[in-house]
Amino acid sequence: MKTAARVALSVILALAFAAPLSADMTADAFKNAAAFYIGGKYDEAIKEYYKLIQEGYESGNLYYNMGNCFLKKNNIGYAVLYYEKAKRLIPADDDLRANYEFAESLIKNRQSTGARPWLNRQLDKAYNPLTTDALTIILLLLYVLIFAVVTTGIFVERIRRSSTIAISAAAVLLIISSWVFYERVSSGQSVVLAEKVEARYEPFERATVFFTLYEGMKVEVIDAGDQWYKIRRPDGKAGWVPKNDIGLI
Repeated sequence: MKTAARVALSVILALAFAAPLSADMTADAFKNAAAFYIGGKYDEAIKEYYKLIQEGYESGNLYYNMGNCFLKKNNIGYAVLYYEKAKRLIPADDDLRANYEFAESLIKNRQSTGARPWLNRQLDKAYNPLTTDALTIILLLLYVLIFAVVTTGIFVERIRRSSTIAISAAAVLLIISSWVFYERVSSGQSVVLAEKVEARYEPFERATVFFTLYEGMKVEVIDAGDQWYKIRRPDGKAGWVPKNDIGLI
């Protein structure tokens, strides 16, 4: 679990990367939140972190800290939600990985999704250490590389003849990286926030219950109504749940 040293480090990182906010505002919010967290006042710490989010500030450590606060309060759904947000920004962080796995172990009736295909496991090893920003830069560089080589090849025959393999490899890598990027930032990925949620066949309270979800489970939003989300479990089953019970990653 997070130590006081990790909280202090978060304050330092917040000051270094707080472009959207004034340094004083960011410093005050993080210092106040750190003091509240160390004192066991987790609700007050969360309020301070929310202030930063409402002002447009975002960082992996901010989301990690919020996840820790909710975990201390035993709000598993919100803990998983903010750990998921943090994973997109600091995916290689060991403390985050450990706390995330612990939070997942507390989920009731957690379903096994089975072993992932070999290719998916290899892609996880290659791309998980990359932040979303780093992956964006890689996509941009691959696109620029392909465009530059193809454009040059139009005018230089020697390059055109010798660059086929390189362009093909770069194109394949671009496609794979684009797919990984889409999977990572897909707006449909979400977490169950309520302790227990009944998924129904139709989007209204009197509809027949299809299955039950529990706090912290991850689902995908595939449709939306005024007050309802249609979600899909990893096993493919889909149903309608109240929007307030689901948090979009």
